[in-house]
Amino acid sequence: MTPTTIRIRRTARSVAAGAFVLALAAGCGGAADQGDGSSPADESGTSQEAGDEGGTDSAASDDGGAADGTTGEDGADDEATDEGAGSDADNGEDTDDTAQGETAKPLPEDADLATEEMPISAERAIEIATETVGGGDLVQIEIDHDDRTWEWELELVLDGTQHELDIDATTGEVTEHETDDDDDRDPVVDVTSPLAYADAIDLALEAEPGRVTSWELDSDDGRVEYQIEIERSSGGDVDVEIDVETREVRIDD
Repeated sequence: MTPTTIRIRRTARSVAAGAFVLALAAGCGGAADQGDGSSPADESGTSQEAGDEGGTDSAASDDGGAADGTTGEDGADDEATDEGAGSDADNGEDTDDTAQGETAKPLPEDADLATEEMPISAERAIEIATETVGGGDLVQIEIDHDDRTWEWELELVLDGTQHELDIDATTGEVTEHETDDDDDRDPVVDVTSPLAYADAIDLALEAEPGRVTSWELDSDDGRVEYQIEIERSSGGDVDVEIDVETREVRIDD
């Protein structure tokens, strides 16, 4: 071969080798590009998934809105409770109106004090008398019918003055109030102790059955006693005296 031919072949091989190297480089670069391309795609996909999760968060946020709605339901419950309270208040007003509208009915003249109670009880009559006087000690109390209505008669002593009061047993009205000097120095009495008036009535009826028409608690010669008037079923009245300390029963025909 001539030197010229040898140079041409070497040049051709060099060109071919260079082309191969370029081609190989190009192939690696494409692979790298493809790898880079897949990574953004993956990242995009990841971003998409994150977006989906974000959508879930949005749904959760919507659920939060539903929770707010639940709070709204609680608000509705509160409103219902308020309405219920209003109903109770209305009922209370109706009850008050009813109570104010009601008028106590007086017991008939032939009422039996052993089985029926006055609209104004003995305890309440004492409270009314004490409020009227401004204090004092109870020394006498009586309940009977005065041809018009049932009436409480009480005597209280305050600062050396005796107060005599008549109180309507149906309405609680003080119909009479008189004062006088306390010359008797009577002992204090109590309708609840040591012998309550209901128990005294029971003891009287055991000794003398009938209808209780009146009773009184006061003192006689320093001894505190009940005097219970009973109408016998066979006719006629009888007084039964009961010592509050000993519970001794005496019948006074």
